[in-house]
Amino acid sequence: MNFELIDNCFQIAVLLCAALAAIAATLRRKDRRFLILALFFACVSMGTLYWVLHLFIFGNVPQVFYVSEFSWLAAYLFLLSFQMVRTDRVRPFFSLPALVCALLTAAVVLVVRMFGPSYFVSAAFSGVFSAIVYLTVWRLRRRDDGGLVDCWLLLCVGLQMLLFVVSVFMPDFTRFNLYFAVDITLTLSFAALLPLALREVAGK
Repeated sequence: MNFELIDNCFQIAVLLCAALAAIAATLRRKDRRFLILALFFACVSMGTLYWVLHLFIFGNVPQVFYVSEFSWLAAYLFLLSFQMVRTDRVRPFFSLPALVCALLTAAVVLVVRMFGPSYFVSAAFSGVFSAIVYLTVWRLRRRDDGGLVDCWLLLCVGLQMLLFVVSVFMPDFTRFNLYFAVDITLTLSFAALLPLALREVAGK
């Protein structure tokens, strides 16, 4: 069986379960951060579901997969919203190290052309990715509460970028290889954001 199908089905199952758990946390905690995480998980899994259905029905990798791309872009917009909600009570300030990290992130996204050949989609992702990185590095330099969540967000962004860099050098997606190892790690890292956010809220 094509391992890409196994990997993607695993991601859908894990993140849909994480979305349901985040919805339950939203109802219990009355905190919008968990609702945003639920929408993040749902968007990632829905984008992957389209990819899986295309593979299952047509048996090949789609040449144009804007449905998945825009779903994944929406997911990272929710992740950016998650960071903005966590920093809405903090007075922002300019941080050169955070800006440098954000610009480097944007450059890598544009050079590697993450999420397809479209310049528009790549530019949109570079803007969202770099904004997440800026806010996260900014929070870490401020040494605010929730440093573990911020470090984990940087890990998720780094793994997402690594996944697309690795994919350039992987000619075969039918058998387990480094690409799938990174993708599975990324999926589990996404899901781990929920318990880390729960821990952060419980500690306040």
